[in-house]
Amino acid sequence: MPTPRRESPAIGQYYSFQNLMRIDMRHFSRLLSIAALAVVALAFLGCDNSPTSVQDFDVQPKLETPPSVGLVLAEGAASFSIQYQGLDQHPQATSTGALSVSKANETGDPRRGEQEWTLTYGESIDGVVSENVILQSTAAGEQVADTVSVTISRFIISSNFQNQTAMVADFENRSVSGSGGTTVEYDSTNVSDNTSGVASLQVQSSASGTATIERRTSAPGATRFSFLVLPGSNTDFDITLTFTDSTGGGTATHSVDVPVQAGNQWVKYEIALDQISSDFNPVATRAGGDGPMTSVEMSTDQDVTFNVDELRFATEDAVVAGVHDFEETSFEYSFGGVSFDTSPNVAETSDGFTSRVINGSGGGFGYNYVDLKANLSESGVLSLRVNADSGDELYIFLETNGGEGGFAYGEGNTYSLPTDGWQTLEIPITDFGNNPSAIQNAALSNVGFEVTQGDDGSPLLIDDIRLVEPAN
Repeated sequence: MPTPRRESPAIGQYYSFQNLMRIDMRHFSRLLSIAALAVVALAFLGCDNSPTSVQDFDVQPKLETPPSVGLVLAEGAASFSIQYQGLDQHPQATSTGALSVSKANETGDPRRGEQEWTLTYGESIDGVVSENVILQSTAAGEQVADTVSVTISRFIISSNFQNQTAMVADFENRSVSGSGGTTVEYDSTNVSDNTSGVASLQVQSSASGTATIERRTSAPGATRFSFLVLPGSNTDFDITLTFTDSTGGGTATHSVDVPVQAGNQWVKYEIALDQISSDFNPVATRAGGDGPMTSVEMSTDQDVTFNVDELRFATEDAVVAGVHDFEETSFEYSFGGVSFDTSPNVAETSDGFTSRVINGSGGGFGYNYVDLKANLSESGVLSLRVNADSGDELYIFLETNGGEGGFAYGEGNTYSLPTDGWQTLEIPITDFGNNPSAIQNAALSNVGFEVTQGDDGSPLLIDDIRLVEPAN
C-alpha cells in the first residue's frame, strides 16, 4: 500500500517577487541538458576549427517576447549562458533601453566556448516592458548576430507551460457570474492543449462590469496565484483581480492590476501573494489563518473579450488549491448499494470545506470525464485524502480513452486504508498503467473506486482527489 502522509497544519508563507530578476526557462535547460537558469546556444553549424564559409547562427532556444515565450525580469538581476563554436572572436553583447548586460564568466575560446551574462534593469516597472540583448561576433571575417528579446515585468509570464495537475473531485461549490454589462460563459472552442480539460471561461468584459468566481478556498503554504489568459484581442488591456477573503470578524478585499499584451496565444501569469497585498492570507482558521478566500473578481480597463482558465493558488513547484478550472465530471456514479452524502468534516490542510461521505460496502463509485489530462512523468501520483476506519479498503483504477498506456479497469489495485483521522495517500500512477504520458495524450475517461468497509459499518470520507506531479 502507499505510504500515508500525515496531515498537519501549514501556515501560509510569502514569496516576494520584488527585487528579484528572473528568467523562467527551466524547460529550455532540460532540452539542452545544461545546468543553467536559461541557456542560449550560438551554433555555427557545419564547421570545424578552420571555417571556410560563413553560416548564420541562431539563438537556441530562440527567445521571444510574450505571449510566445515565458521570459520575465523583475527588479534585481538575472543571468543566462550561451555556447558557441567556430567563431573568430568571443561574442559581445549590447542591450537596449534601461536594460543592462555585463559579462560574468567566459571559458574556452572562440572556436568552442561558453559565456555567462548578467542582466539588470535600471528603472521602475509599471506594466510590461520589452527590450533586447544583441549578441555579435564574426566567423570567417564576416559578422554574425542574433537578438534575445527580454520582457521586463513584475510578474512571471510564460507561454511555455505544462499542466502537471488535474483535479478529479474536491466536492466544493463554485459559481461564476457577470455584472455591469460583463457576461461569462463556458467555452469548449478556446482551450489550451496544456490544460487539464476541455473548457475555459470566456469573458465579454465591459469597462464598467465584473466577472466573479465564488469559491471558498483555503491555500495553506501557497506563495503565489496563477491563471491562464487568452487575450483574444488586438488591443493591450489591464485586468484588475480583486480578492475577497475572511478576516475573522469580517472580510477584506485586495486588488492587483495585471497588464495583458494583445495576442492569440495562451499565456500563464504567476503573481506573488505579497504583490497582491502584504496581508493577503487565504488560509482557513483550522490551518492557522484568518479565513479563506471567498471570491475573486475580474474587471478590465476597456471593453474586451478574453478567456481565462486554471485559476490556482500554488508554490513555486506545486499546486496548493484550485479555485476553478471550468471542468466538471460528466457523471459521478455509484453502484452496488453505495450512496453519497456530504460532510463539513475535512482535513486541516484541505483546500475546501466539504468532503464526500461514502455509504455502503461491496459496490463502487467514480468520476467520468470527456477528457481529463495531466502531463505526468513516471513519478506522478494519484493523490487523495481519506478518513477511514479499520478494515476499510479501496480498489482503485484509471481508464484512458481506448485503454492507451495500459490504463484499464482490470489493471487497478486494492489498498488497505490508514486510520487515525485524515490521511493523504499518494499512489504512483504506474500502479494503474505502464505509460503515464497516455494521461496527457489520450486523456482519462474514468477514475473509479470499489469500496470494502470494515465491520463497524462507519462511512468512509474522501476528499481532494487529484492527479499531480509531486513537489520537489
